[in-house]
Amino acid sequence: MTVDGRHSGRTLLALALALAVTVAVFRPCEAQEPPPEELVVTAADDGGVIRLEENQLLVVRLQANPSTGYGWQVAAPTEAVILRQADVFEFQAESELLGAPGTQTLRFHGLREGHTILKLEYRRPWESGVEPASTFRLEVRALGPFSGAQPSTTNSAETQASQDEEIAEDLPPAFNWCDLGGCTPVKDQGACGSCWAFATAGLLELNLLIREGNFEDLSEQFLLSCNTERWGCRGGWWAHDYHQWKVPPEDEGAGAVLEAAFPYAARDDACNPPHTHRYQIRSWGFVAGEWVGAPVVDIKRAIYEHGPAATAVCVDPEFQSYGGGVFQGPGCSLVNHAVVLVGWDDEQGDSGVWHLRNSWGPQWGEDGYMRIPYGMSNVGFGANYVTHNPSSCYSLAAGVSPDGSGVINLDPLPNCQEGLYEPDTKVHLEATASSGWRFGNWSGAASGEAPDTTVVVDAHKSVTANFTTEQCIPWPLLPIGLAASWVFARRRSLCG
Repeated sequence: MTVDGRHSGRTLLALALALAVTVAVFRPCEAQEPPPEELVVTAADDGGVIRLEENQLLVVRLQANPSTGYGWQVAAPTEAVILRQADVFEFQAESELLGAPGTQTLRFHGLREGHTILKLEYRRPWESGVEPASTFRLEVRALGPFSGAQPSTTNSAETQASQDEEIAEDLPPAFNWCDLGGCTPVKDQGACGSCWAFATAGLLELNLLIREGNFEDLSEQFLLSCNTERWGCRGGWWAHDYHQWKVPPEDEGAGAVLEAAFPYAARDDACNPPHTHRYQIRSWGFVAGEWVGAPVVDIKRAIYEHGPAATAVCVDPEFQSYGGGVFQGPGCSLVNHAVVLVGWDDEQGDSGVWHLRNSWGPQWGEDGYMRIPYGMSNVGFGANYVTHNPSSCYSLAAGVSPDGSGVINLDPLPNCQEGLYEPDTKVHLEATASSGWRFGNWSGAASGEAPDTTVVVDAHKSVTANFTTEQCIPWPLLPIGLAASWVFARRRSLCG
């Protein structure tokens, strides 16, 4: 073909493309039905009456907390079906905390003209014969003809497939700490969104049993009531720091508290320090990261080497209604609940399952457990583990306030492994002030204004030597806020 011929061919091609674009641009729009009008009702409409017409959608929005196992369900109809529920799970949490409450949304299409009573019950689906925690009742007058009513899609989130291609030869294809006698009885958090506290305490409980054969019931209420992050029945996060180093105000140390000393009340009770702290973890960490889903093989290794792992998961009505077998989903993605993984089995399900331990009591699922496929419902998100100190010895943390104002001498020095003390060791503490400071008083596990004191190490304890300056500070040179805190915290005088 000549140069002119190639140019002519390109011209014809350009004309053809332009014609195609013109036809596409000026193609008449296909008629589309307008989206249905939403008729929204809330708890304030309980007991009321509503009219539902063609091209309208009934939307019910009620407070709920799926992390407790409770959810709004339609009570069995007593008459011909006039409404059809869209089977998409919708829940908007009030915060990103695990166990946080929020708003559950249920949607209903009209099927035919008629009159019906829509009754919803707030309950745990596996608890038969138990009165619902709450009910909602609405009289619906459907005015038809509802010829175009269509069901909604059934899956709000695609099921994840997170089975790793990596094969870890040092890990067995199936493993379960419960088969080795390493599982304590399953607990029930009740209607309080405290799953985060149960998962936190559960890791240390299981480690004590696995590593030392020591069966202990640890207090979730201590974490619920004494944390300083304002976590509680409206949600929280991993609280392992309180089992390691973090001391609540006016308490005597860090570490776990026994259930018998602070029983679970399923409410946000006051802390009421001090408490005796019998067990303490050495460290804790995330398998992959705080805000990511951990690879399956890494979670397996953490479980195998450190004991059961805690994880976030997404709970929906299908999860709540689980009664046994491999969970079929379809699952959801926004995590709202905390659980513990005690093992795995590569041979079950399509590509393997986790053995998941819940905190909804032994009546749920398989004696309180679930077999859930890897990656289903975002299981593995924020996975974490703990290592703990030997329970036969206790820690004594001694510090000064403010930093650099003095030092503390301990006699004797730690006499057990890893910087700990043998039980019931009497430790003499003597506080020495730095230049420009003088001793004020002891706080924590010790009290008094004498610079020397004795502490009996019969639990994990923490003491602080508080110092004050030798000279007064003129009022004009001290900020108002600092002056006030100095007076009330130190109980010392300032210059007039």
